[in-house]
Amino acid sequence: MYLFVVGFSACSATREVEPSGPIARLGSTPIIDGVFDSGEWDDAAIVRAGTIEQFRMKHDGVNLYLAVRAGGGDLRFSTDAGLRVLHWSAQLGSAEYLKSDTLTQLLDKPFAFELWGLQDESPAVIHETLAGYLAEHGWAANTASMGNLMQSELVVSFDWLGVNIGPGRFVELPGVRIAGGLMISRGDPREEELMELSREELGRLYPSVVWPAESVPSDSIGMGVCPDTIRIDPADFGKIWIDLQG
Repeated sequence: MYLFVVGFSACSATREVEPSGPIARLGSTPIIDGVFDSGEWDDAAIVRAGTIEQFRMKHDGVNLYLAVRAGGGDLRFSTDAGLRVLHWSAQLGSAEYLKSDTLTQLLDKPFAFELWGLQDESPAVIHETLAGYLAEHGWAANTASMGNLMQSELVVSFDWLGVNIGPGRFVELPGVRIAGGLMISRGDPREEELMELSREELGRLYPSVVWPAESVPSDSIGMGVCPDTIRIDPADFGKIWIDLQG
């Protein structure tokens, strides 16, 4: 059985004075089903690149939640030990790299994809399955073709993130990078309609999500694909904070 390492090698930084940059604040607990229900994400912080919304985020004191306008993608964390990659598409999978030198990292734990076909199950089974996946792996998300097109919901546990619930109001997360886009599972009834659109039309109607957008790594790993060796620059990752008191 594949077990993803819980926690990071170093404690997260904390401070009392409100920092600049995106801050996830306390909000209601969303349902991870790939449907942005009315009002479900109204209490979440909006993270933009320029004027374009990239994702929303909040927490409930236990987990960090994200709403991303994409069908699938990668959520990446640059930690002291190395890169952690959380991939969601037709299945969910986690991968882990370890630092070899300042920029080079070596693949330590490749993807072990699970939950194929979960979108065909009942809401009760989906909820129970994702709760179990979260408990075992420290994160979860709806899979592609579950819910609405270009609506993804993710949850990452504070324990897995290494969030220290102690002195200090604001906690800094490991460097974050999100890359997502249009994804559906094979056999999705929407597939035929989408295949009729040109690449330009698809890009206009369903733009990709990339944050931070101002920095695109030249040696970026592909979504859902992990080479044995990568080069990662921490400057390519954004800074996110959690407000533990509100």
